[in-house]
Formats: sequence, structure tokens, C-alpha cells
Amino acid sequence: MMGMILSRFRESERRFLNSMYRMTSLRDAGDLEGARQQMRDVLAVEIVPQYRRMAEEQLRGLDSPPPES
Repeated sequence: MMGMILSRFRESERRFLNSMYRMTSLRDAGDLEGARQQMRDVLAVEIVPQYRRMAEEQLRGLDSPPPES
């Protein structure tokens, strides 16, 4: 049982980190909708609450207006 739980955490971590890489690449290239979709894709399948919260936070950050310079 513990092995299954740890496996899910590792899979979730890998999925989240890969999505973060793609999201930041898209965001930096100016494709905000593509970046948002990356986080929506994570939320569609993520079962580990910790990674769901992190994806939700990233999505909120993409939806908020950019900081004033």
C-alpha cells in the first residue's frame, strides 16, 4: 500500500514539474492561453492535493494582471 502511495506522489511530482516547464516556456514566449491550458491539463488528472493546489495557484497567477513596472 505504501509503495502505491509513494508511486502516485512520484508520478504527480513528475507530471507537475513537466507541466511547469512547459507552462513557463509558453508564458515566456507570450502564449498565455497555452500556459493556462498546461495548468488546466494538470488539474484535469491530478489526484494529489498538494500538486492540485500548486497548479491552481499557478493558474490564478496566469489569470491575474501582470505587475506594474
